[in-house]
Amino acid sequence: MNGRMIEKEALAEGMSLARVCCEDMALEGLEVPTIFEIETAVGFWYFKKKCCDYVVLETGMGGRLDSTNVIEHPILNVITSISMDHMAQLGDTLYAIAGEKAGILKKGTPAVFYPQEAEAMEVLLESCEKNQIIPAIADWNALVIKERQVFEAEDALEAVQTFDYKSYKDMAIHLAGTYQVKNACLAIDAIDALNLENITPECVRQGLSKAKWPGRFQCLSKQPLIYIDGAHNPDGAKSLRDSIQAYFPNYKKILVMGVFKDKDYDGILKIMSEISDTLITFTPENARGLSSSELKASADTYFDYVQDGVSAENAIELAKEEVVKLAKEKADAESMIIIFGSLSTISRIYGIISYYSHM
Repeated sequence: MNGRMIEKEALAEGMSLARVCCEDMALEGLEVPTIFEIETAVGFWYFKKKCCDYVVLETGMGGRLDSTNVIEHPILNVITSISMDHMAQLGDTLYAIAGEKAGILKKGTPAVFYPQEAEAMEVLLESCEKNQIIPAIADWNALVIKERQVFEAEDALEAVQTFDYKSYKDMAIHLAGTYQVKNACLAIDAIDALNLENITPECVRQGLSKAKWPGRFQCLSKQPLIYIDGAHNPDGAKSLRDSIQAYFPNYKKILVMGVFKDKDYDGILKIMSEISDTLITFTPENARGLSSSELKASADTYFDYVQDGVSAENAIELAKEEVVKLAKEKADAESMIIIFGSLSTISRIYGIISYYSHM
C-alpha cells in the first residue's frame, strides 16, 4: 500500500483470522481455500483495515472464476495483452482464454483494453455489448517513441525511455523492456478513463517516472552483465527476445532457464534460440518445477550448447564460467547472461546474485 509491503504484524493478524475461517469451512465440509484465495482474502482485509481510497487489483488467473472477481462494482476494468498461458485451466485457444478474461467485465463499468489479436478482441467486444460497455482501446498510432537508452548506475545498468502518447508529451519511464512503453500507454488510458480531478497530467508524469517492475528485463549486475526476466510463456519470450535485440544486438548471449512443467517451454526454447546458441538449465524450487534434465532434453533440439545446471546457483556459476571463457577466447567480445522462465524464481535469483556481489 502506497509503495510499502504489508507489515509483518498485520500479515500475522490477517493470516490468523483467515486460519480460523479455513478451519470453520473444513468443519462444515466445505472446500478448503487455496493459498491464492487465502492471500486474496487477507489482501482485502488489509485494504479495508487501511481505508484504501483505490485498489489496483490484478487477477491471479483468467478472471471469470478468479478469487479476485468477487468485486461486484469496480470503478474500472483493464484487460492487458492476452496470450496463450494456463491453457489447462483457461482453454487452448485465444477465444476461450479471452472469454475467461472477459469475465471481469461488469455491466456499465468502464473498460480499457490493450489491442488484441482478432480472435481475442472479438470475444471482448461481444462481452462489452452484452454489458453495455463502450471500451477504450489503446491506440498505437498515437504513440511516438522518442528515445531509448541505457546508462551506467552504481551496481547495474539503468534504462530510460521517452515517448509521446496522445496529448501526453515527453513522458519517461525507467523500465527497459521495449514492451513497457505500450504498458505505460495502457496505464495512461486507464487514468483518463477514471477521469479523476486530483490526478493531473503532472501526476501521471511523476508516477510513470517512478514506476518500478522487479524481474521484468531488469539488470542485476554489470560485471558480468546479468539481466533477469520473468518470461514464462511464448509471448513473454518474444518480448524478452525483442528487448535483448533492441538493447544488446551485438552481445554474445548466455541463457539460463528454469520453468514450470505446465508451461509451453518448448515454444519458449524455440523463440529464445533465435538469439543464442547457448543455454544452461536449472530446476525451480517448486513442486511445479520442470527438472533441469528434462528441460535440457528439449533444449538440445534448438541449441548447439546445452548444460544441465541442476540448481539455480550452479547454473549461474556455469554461465559466469562461459563469460570468462569467451573473454579469453575473444578479448573484444562482449557477453551477457539472461535468466528467465518463471516469475516465481526471481526472489531466489536476487538472493544468489546479491550473495555473490557482496563476497
